[in-house]
Amino acid sequence: MPDPGADVVKKKDELGLTNRRKGATYSGTQRVRIIDRVDQLKATGITKIQALRSLGVCRSSYYGWRKRQHDKPRKPSIQCLTAAECTAIIEHKKREPQLSHRQISGYLRCDGFWVSPSSCYRMLKALGWVEPRLFREAPWETARYESFRPNQIWGEDWTILTIAGMRYYLLTIIDYFSRFIVAWGIVKSVTQREVQNLLALAFMSEDIGQKVTKPMIRFDQGSPNMAHSTRRLIKDLEMLFSPSRAHRPTDNARQERWYRTVKQEEIYCYSTYPTEQIARHSLGTYIYEYNEHRPHQSLWNFTPGYVHRLGNKSALYAQYKKQVQIAKEQRIVTNRSKMSQLYGVSN
Repeated sequence: MPDPGADVVKKKDELGLTNRRKGATYSGTQRVRIIDRVDQLKATGITKIQALRSLGVCRSSYYGWRKRQHDKPRKPSIQCLTAAECTAIIEHKKREPQLSHRQISGYLRCDGFWVSPSSCYRMLKALGWVEPRLFREAPWETARYESFRPNQIWGEDWTILTIAGMRYYLLTIIDYFSRFIVAWGIVKSVTQREVQNLLALAFMSEDIGQKVTKPMIRFDQGSPNMAHSTRRLIKDLEMLFSPSRAHRPTDNARQERWYRTVKQEEIYCYSTYPTEQIARHSLGTYIYEYNEHRPHQSLWNFTPGYVHRLGNKSALYAQYKKQVQIAKEQRIVTNRSKMSQLYGVSN
């Protein structure tokens, strides 16, 4: 029986089949090239089974691809996106090309288009408008600190920014439940005084003194946080003190994730802020936008401010499901009328 050839290893490399993870899917391009390769080997007298075995491709997968090649084109689903929804996705991407498919899905909901992130992705992918975004994997498992109401757990930290070529710091306190930025400030240096002022500002702005239960404050073991006077203030305010472990940024993951967002979308857009006044205005505008207008993926694309005021994720999820159902029903009505005209189908 003929041999598949001495270039099997080379062909597997070309097809992306070398060191392939078990269970990984094949791309459309790979499927077409594998089918062509098997046809080439079959023309030389090699059986399909032997060719597939040499490539490490499952026979059932191969024959499934061949069957789909001869299948008739499928009719559009009754749940497919309407022309208005497709136009809205394209126009929003053209208007703000820096937004990802998830962000576009969230912003479209503010305009009355309830389109899922996966639908946005498929449309943008077909147009070649999806750019890969690679991030470093977390070195440790994500710590679980899940709150069930606003102002139950706060995260506090600071990050560096540049103003007029000099180093400054952005301090923020974020609510774990709603991802709402409770308090923030820009300072030249971070000492126990700045941390205490920020805590007092957050305490007063949320009127925590009138509440029976006080928040647990989560931050790293930096000297301003661990200072005796800071811990004394936390105790006097009847808040709970919860420092993270050393070298474990994931213990305050939601705060760290917020800093990645603000750096990518605001701070890194400037090599340096011209003045402190401009920095305060620019960051203040962005934080207001983040709290009140920017959809948050982990909150079903509701805004942190809305979730913070609602204070009930069960009610939030019920609203989300209701809006999705309304969007599906509207889509069915629109597509049914269109398909009736195209295919002469009344149901």
